[in-house]
Amino acid sequence: MKRREFLQTSTALGALAFAPSLFAKENFTIYSAPSLPSLSVAVASLQGELAKKYDFNIQIWKNPDQLKSGVANGTYKVMMSPTNVGVNLRNKGQNVGMINVMAKGLKNIVTKDRPINELKELSGKKLIMPFKNDMPDIILKALFRALGIENVAITYTATPAEAMGMFLAKDEFDAAFLPEPMTSGCVMRGKQMGIKVIKNLNIPEIWAKAFGLARPIIPQAGIIANVDFYEAHKADFEILHSDLQKANEWINANNQNAAQIGTNIFPAKAPVIAAALKSEAPSLAKGSELKAEIMKFYEIVLDFNPALLGGKLPDESFFLC
Repeated sequence: MKRREFLQTSTALGALAFAPSLFAKENFTIYSAPSLPSLSVAVASLQGELAKKYDFNIQIWKNPDQLKSGVANGTYKVMMSPTNVGVNLRNKGQNVGMINVMAKGLKNIVTKDRPINELKELSGKKLIMPFKNDMPDIILKALFRALGIENVAITYTATPAEAMGMFLAKDEFDAAFLPEPMTSGCVMRGKQMGIKVIKNLNIPEIWAKAFGLARPIIPQAGIIANVDFYEAHKADFEILHSDLQKANEWINANNQNAAQIGTNIFPAKAPVIAAALKSEAPSLAKGSELKAEIMKFYEIVLDFNPALLGGKLPDESFFLC
């Protein structure tokens, strides 16, 4: 290389050192829930095709209030959300719509020492769960109302981990309703403490029977997105769907490795996450594929407490995919 060419090249490389954004990828962040479906997002961000095009990240929100704030101030464009929260945000003027469903129902209630065989056995008992007026609370209270179950004293916490800790530490609580991986973590931590923690019931099956549904599905949570962002990235959301499908397949075939990845996003150790994956396999469906189940769920929630949806059912345009 001639001296002049060398100097020109060196000058160009030096300039790039002060302008790394010229080669930076556009950001694609999913603000995700502190529950097991987020593992699918994490795996997709590591192995999927979308990560080749974007700086694909996952960030875990701590509680539903943080989620709502992020949407309201415009920071969050793509987020995992309890399915009622997406409708509530839309009915309050936020420009969001549904992409998919990735959780089909919190499965078990845990008790200490003694199992329960029917939900009505919680009458007169003390129960602890996270997130007042959000998904665990909605599911159980709607079931209690449908089945005529009364006198269940409920204590709420700010996080699933706090609910698990209080359930194990205090004798006053008879049961806990937790998302995975906290449910499996509760069983394993209880064993270490000399407490026999038992997983009871199958809540989606009870839900289907109580409300006359054909399939035991509670469309509990999934991804929602800012509508303008979605319209500008439609092809990317199709890639995301494919990435999530492949991530779920990989997780099912590689529970132990997936659990190791999960330690980066959950306050749980790999054996706990692996146990949770055996109890609750990852799932995925576009919102349009479960529209009947989703709308029935919304009808139940609207009848139970209209405020949880912002006062009305969503229209067809809510379903983006």
